[in-house]
Amino acid sequence: MKQNRRPAPFNAVPDDTEGTTWALPEGAIARLGKGNLRSVKPSPNGTYFAVATGIGLWWYEISSDAPIALWETERGMISAVDFSQDGEWIAIANYDGVIKVVDIQSGECLAQMKPMEEHNIYWHINFSPDRQWIATANWHGNVEVLDVHQGVCIAGMDRGEREVESADIYRLEFSPNGQYVAATADNLGTEGTQTYIWCPETGKLIFKFAGGNFSFSEDSYLLAGVTSDEPIGDADPINHYISVWNVKTSERISHFRVKRAWMDTITFSPCSNFLTSSSRDENLRVWDVTKGVQKMVYTDFQTSRTVPFYSTDGELFAIVDGQDTIEVWNVERREKIEIPELHPRSIDAAWFREFPRLALAEIHTDTTSNKKTQTGNIHTFSTLREPDCFPDPVLFLPDGETLAIRGHRTGIVLWDVESKQVRETLLKDTRITFFTVLPSGNMLAAHSEDNTVKVWDAGKPDAPIAEFTETDPVRLIWNIAFAPTGNRLAVGSREGAIYLWDFIRQERLKPLIGHTEHIWSVCFSPDGKRLVSGSDDRIARLWDVESGEEIATLPLGKPRTLMEIAFSPCGNLIAGGMSGELRLWCAENLTTLFAIPQPGTREPYALAFSPCGRYLASGTWWETGMEKMAIRLWDVASGENIATLWGHPTDIQSLAFSPDGTLLATGSFECTTLLWDLKPYIGL
Repeated sequence: MKQNRRPAPFNAVPDDTEGTTWALPEGAIARLGKGNLRSVKPSPNGTYFAVATGIGLWWYEISSDAPIALWETERGMISAVDFSQDGEWIAIANYDGVIKVVDIQSGECLAQMKPMEEHNIYWHINFSPDRQWIATANWHGNVEVLDVHQGVCIAGMDRGEREVESADIYRLEFSPNGQYVAATADNLGTEGTQTYIWCPETGKLIFKFAGGNFSFSEDSYLLAGVTSDEPIGDADPINHYISVWNVKTSERISHFRVKRAWMDTITFSPCSNFLTSSSRDENLRVWDVTKGVQKMVYTDFQTSRTVPFYSTDGELFAIVDGQDTIEVWNVERREKIEIPELHPRSIDAAWFREFPRLALAEIHTDTTSNKKTQTGNIHTFSTLREPDCFPDPVLFLPDGETLAIRGHRTGIVLWDVESKQVRETLLKDTRITFFTVLPSGNMLAAHSEDNTVKVWDAGKPDAPIAEFTETDPVRLIWNIAFAPTGNRLAVGSREGAIYLWDFIRQERLKPLIGHTEHIWSVCFSPDGKRLVSGSDDRIARLWDVESGEEIATLPLGKPRTLMEIAFSPCGNLIAGGMSGELRLWCAENLTTLFAIPQPGTREPYALAFSPCGRYLASGTWWETGMEKMAIRLWDVASGENIATLWGHPTDIQSLAFSPDGTLLATGSFECTTLLWDLKPYIGL
């Protein structure tokens, strides 16, 4: 194996060590976030790791923990990656169903393959050890083997009859000698979890078993799996068993059972004679495969999660999840390895569990004290630890120096606009569905779950300031709107009603009743007195908030769903995004000022007026065949499209102008936010 095949430094900017300006589209000045992480794969020699994200393939050097290249930004939306065993090639699959095989050092594309099934996506790809084949699993749950050099499918794997075809494969790999392909699937229907073993040349099924967590021995002669056999003599639940097969003969040669213990992880020793398992009774067990008996049980690890692994020289280690930190033990010596502190729920801990041999790079024995101690150095990828954001919404604070972005699962992340760095995270332990920024700069956040809506003052995270509950059969959804006056909240429902609360007075207001289908969009006027809504009943309605009565319906030209709504800053205009059309109405008499068809694109999903009200920004959703999404800037008076910005590879979720109107922030489903300089387009 060549040890120094450094990835081609595509798009790297020497003065930017964070990557915020790498591969920026024309007109953009920065990118916040690295994109939603799809998968992480270390190179075989442990020098680099490749990170598949929505914007492309990031390369990181493990020793420096820093990005060194950004590939595949033309399309982005990477769905899966894998290295050849010699470390010279990498296979890259994207959401268009294209697989490229690329030389790592030169960046040259050596082969390109497309799926046999139209509009398919590969969720898993895996090189054979000799790099002649690639095993794939797509979103229909079909497994195929592709010939790298000919670019064709040589075998489709036989899964038998299935009730439902779906992306149910969650693990796929070749045996170490390349003679077998194994995959585990959560079959929808009656079969449940199944593991299949096939011949890669013919696709013929060799055998399968009910269960998962499979492990090949390093010589590929044996395969072990956690099985769900019928209980023996009692009513014990499934996954109490480990079975070992001779793969060539399909004969089960060993069968281990642990009463009242749910098996989690199994791994072969390098010599293939022993198998180690972890289970939820907080014990590690070592099994003698040749004799079919338990060799040893270790009861030292009082935790619900332990991951055993062997070093290359055959020593048994275990990663032990404590309550607040990760521990590493040399199991046979019963010695704890001192390592840098890791929290069990951190991304570094997840990396360690998946690739323990690479992550635990070095172990040293300290002989300076009376008692010998061992310390370990863990390679992590801490540069990816910046807060994970889902930019819907994205909002500027009134000072124009801070951008607030909703966290992917929890919190509101504040970015410093000038430095392009995270300043702090508010409500970091709280799940947020939506938030708003008031003119005072105060932030209000809300979350809707199980028909309960909670509201927080983001500056006071200890407890919500209000909580409201609706009873069945009401089913509240994620479409939440705050009144700009900072006292009211509107939440749509699946049944069509819109529920209103005054959270300052802790009062439930009269709900808005009229729609008959799922509510897609709700928006308050700047004074908080009116509200516009769009629904799957394909009618757009204007409401009087105080009385709870409908004022009128908006003219849509024909029945259609209003997907996005925005009021102009002074409240005299309403913009709406519908299927293939952007429409502007007078807010007083509801006459249509202009309707602009946008053929070839889906409805404008994100809309935002500039602070001066002269400009309107719109963003589109992805459709098949599109590589980049359009962000259009409109002159409100004339309806002229004065600029079109291209940058995100998928749906635009949110748009926000800076207070002075010179910057536009665009948030996308791939979990990045781009900052655009608008001065060239608006005459400043």
